[in-house]
Amino acid sequence: MPDHPAKGGPRLSRRGFVALGAAAAATPMLPAPVATAAPATGWDPTRYGSVYTSRPTDPTAVLLGSQSFQAHADGTGDDTAVLQAAVDEASRRGIANKLGDILGGARGFPHGDGGGIVLVPSGTYRLSAPIQVHDSVRIIGYGPSRPVFVLGPSTPGYSSGTPRELFGFLRRPLGGPVSYANNDTFGTALINLDIRIGPGNPDAMGVRFGGAQLCLLQDLDIEVGDGLCGIDHNANLIHRVRVTGGQVGLRAWAASAGWQTTLLDCRFTGQSHAAVTMGNDAKLVVVRAVIAKTPRAFEAAPGQTQHLYIQDTHLDHVSDVAVTLNDSTSLPGSENDLVRLSNQLTLLNCTTASTPDLLLLTPSGARTTAPEPAAHIRELTHGLRVEEALAADESRREGIYLAAIAGAGTSRIRSALRSDTPAPPPVKKWVSVTDVARRLGRTVGRGQDDLAVFQAAVDQHDVVFVPIGRYLLTGTLKLRRTTQLIGLHPRQTWLLAADRHPNFSAPQTPRALVSTPRGGRNTITGIGLDTAQRTPGAVNLLWQSADGSYLADIATQFVKWHPEGAAETGNPGYTYRGTHKYTIWVRGGGGTFANIWSVNGWADNGLLVEDTHEPARLYELSVEHHETREVVLRRVSNWQFLGLQTEDHIHGWRSQAVEIERSRDLLFANSVFFRVATVLGPHPCSVGILDSKRITLRGHRGFRDKTPEYTQWGAAVRDRRTGRTVPEVEYTLIRTR
Repeated sequence: MPDHPAKGGPRLSRRGFVALGAAAAATPMLPAPVATAAPATGWDPTRYGSVYTSRPTDPTAVLLGSQSFQAHADGTGDDTAVLQAAVDEASRRGIANKLGDILGGARGFPHGDGGGIVLVPSGTYRLSAPIQVHDSVRIIGYGPSRPVFVLGPSTPGYSSGTPRELFGFLRRPLGGPVSYANNDTFGTALINLDIRIGPGNPDAMGVRFGGAQLCLLQDLDIEVGDGLCGIDHNANLIHRVRVTGGQVGLRAWAASAGWQTTLLDCRFTGQSHAAVTMGNDAKLVVVRAVIAKTPRAFEAAPGQTQHLYIQDTHLDHVSDVAVTLNDSTSLPGSENDLVRLSNQLTLLNCTTASTPDLLLLTPSGARTTAPEPAAHIRELTHGLRVEEALAADESRREGIYLAAIAGAGTSRIRSALRSDTPAPPPVKKWVSVTDVARRLGRTVGRGQDDLAVFQAAVDQHDVVFVPIGRYLLTGTLKLRRTTQLIGLHPRQTWLLAADRHPNFSAPQTPRALVSTPRGGRNTITGIGLDTAQRTPGAVNLLWQSADGSYLADIATQFVKWHPEGAAETGNPGYTYRGTHKYTIWVRGGGGTFANIWSVNGWADNGLLVEDTHEPARLYELSVEHHETREVVLRRVSNWQFLGLQTEDHIHGWRSQAVEIERSRDLLFANSVFFRVATVLGPHPCSVGILDSKRITLRGHRGFRDKTPEYTQWGAAVRDRRTGRTVPEVEYTLIRTR
């Protein structure tokens, strides 16, 4: 294929490696926004709209529009105060019930950060000031159309030169010190609602998003107009969100505690500057996005490294360049190999239309061009590639690699964008477990054994709704092949194993709190699973469901492994919670997993997968604080981990991130295998491999400048049979044969 003429700086070849030190050239001025001609039709298979078309019946939720929280909902009257009052009340109920309390009065914070739910019916709600969304409060819309929150034209405070949000995720609930969400923020969410910013608000941001675990933006349309951005900062999962207009769609920064942020099935259209700007190492995992009618899709801030992974994404009329990164050799501290190699980019199976340039490096101005403005980008990487890893003929190359072909037809685009995350079942099909209890002449959630009621519910109904509460189970809740178990808040809706019960006492014959059947097509969402304390044979979840099933928005009890006698008074997570067998145990199953926090640190591991060839995709999975192993894979194939995060802690320094045995065809994309600054010793490798084939690791955040002899792994991967290692802990690609 012939080279295209140079434009705006030196060109880089379309296939193969190119040295990083391209001749210096001035960064070109951004062109004017591209015309808003409609893109090609018929290639987007994802449907957007209200996913809760009627009201979920959770008696503990705060209902906007009820007698205590009457709203105008007409787009004219100001509903700011009443919505804030509803959020405050949801937070107050969380303080009272303590169902989600993690900090428990530690670090100077008051007790009770459990949050709650605010339900909002269809309507148009005018806002005039930021809504403080307290820690772990979820605002959920419902109705035939989503509720719309409108910032009226030229609202005071949104044109002063200082960015100002419409919804802000905050750290503390009512009564505590207020700060923006941080690494002590869990479970906050906006779900199934729309945001519309009126004209004359140039500093307006739709949402200031933040938090450490289980934070969620899902099923939103954000119309920014001439405002600043749709989303500012980032936390965990941004799912089925469409942002139109604005200067920027997402202003991304490092998420709190340094984790990844996953964008799943999102759309960005018509931004005047860029769809996504990236500050201090945003670590984005972008899957099945469409970015259209904007000069740039992704733009890195000057002087910053990025770990950016983009898969199955369509770039349509991106007029200047798809991605800008900094020249790795220009970064502060780049004389250190770890700093230089931490500047990483992967595009995998992406398509373009009217998008001629793929990558711009600054300040050199070097550009990488697609073979044609409409192309299939099989693979584009920037950084270190280690091929045939752990073999005698292992090779290393550093630079840019591009494999692309001209042409991207509708069928290819549509296939790449086809989602594997289903919308929830219609609310009219939900049967509440409390209604089943009432028919049986029983109550649930009062501290007695609720297993019989739950089992009757799943035996009789396909879709079982679990309201906020704490439910005690003395044995395994066995789902049928078609069961869908639905909650709305995993830190407020808990299934709890009965402590000391003989059904959970034998580690040689582990028993799950909840199990799914082999070959099932199951959904479990919005549920917390707690295996109590003295239950050494307990497993939080046994998952055997087939591909096509869905496990999402799941929490386990928060507890860090620590030696006996090492408990730290007042430090959350160090209260002894007893030994357990496994946390999440997959045996023969697969499917889609999203936004899961597996942090039962006294279990043998956080995720054990065994004996399965069922395909699986795992998005934004966090597995933390276990003694020796976080993720264990034995005889597993065809699994993809997109945004896997692990973390040890001061006493858990012996914990390895991933152990792989007799497995094949596994992908780990943009992982963060984290070692905290206070760990007490080193570990030889983050990933141990034994008798396995075609293991691919695409990107990793492994560099820390604090006590590097402990906080950096001894090697990225190690072959447990031969002892060979790949020593670099910052890499764009490691691929074994």
